[in-house]
Amino acid sequence: MERPRFGIGRAAHAAGRPTSRRGRDRGRGRARGELLAAALRSHTPARFGPNRRSRIRGVNGLEVARAILAKDLLLDLRTRDRLGHMAVFALLVVAMLSIVVPASRPERLAWSPALLWVVMLFTSLLGLSRSFQSETEGGAFALLVQAPVDRGWVFLGKACANAVALIGALLWTGLLFTIFLDVDWSGAWLAALGAGVLGAVGLAALGTLLSAMSVAVRFREFLLPVLLFPLVLPVLVLASSLTAAALAERAAPPLWWAVLALYDWVFVLLGYFVFDYVLED
Repeated sequence: MERPRFGIGRAAHAAGRPTSRRGRDRGRGRARGELLAAALRSHTPARFGPNRRSRIRGVNGLEVARAILAKDLLLDLRTRDRLGHMAVFALLVVAMLSIVVPASRPERLAWSPALLWVVMLFTSLLGLSRSFQSETEGGAFALLVQAPVDRGWVFLGKACANAVALIGALLWTGLLFTIFLDVDWSGAWLAALGAGVLGAVGLAALGTLLSAMSVAVRFREFLLPVLLFPLVLPVLVLASSLTAAALAERAAPPLWWAVLALYDWVFVLLGYFVFDYVLED
């Protein structure tokens, strides 16, 4: 009888037991995983020294970021797990808000911008807490760490996927505010959309970094909101102020737009340069 080539089958062969098909398949999968990990380690740049962030010849970081973005978006569209939870949560919260918010339309318009971003904050927690769920449950997080490219590109891919999910949640929440709270966005929808996109980008960039920091922590569901709430507060205040100005159909000060864009830029750069250390720890 031919001797099995892989670990499980070889052990069964030595013990005189028949090798099952499941055992052979599991052995092949483990061997392939070891070969893949070894290949990644052989192409991974040094994590210390002056060439720590050196670009690997033949590996395009932008292509890696695009692959991660496409993978996350395709997974969200196929499973609808994360997007479904966010949509149902926003629906329930806005429906309850329609009961407690004053009935007069001027008061509802005055409350709507702040309430919109409070709903977005809690809705984003559902999505951000599941940002690395597919990698951790599938055992691919270690391979993601060993990817033969600057890890900042991994952060950009994950952050872009989270930003797209949050922008979709924002559009859905705005529609719910129109249905339940009679909020009319047609007056200055472009300004409201711009404020929403900038706010969602800031939430996604900071949330992706903090989600990676808490992925290996035991109480990560508790740690993520504790870290996210105080750090993202300036983004929420600015986005809420810009949304209120859009609903009132008045021009917001250019300084508000500049400061919000600056916050987004700082969070993106911080995540890009710190993500390497976060994954190492």
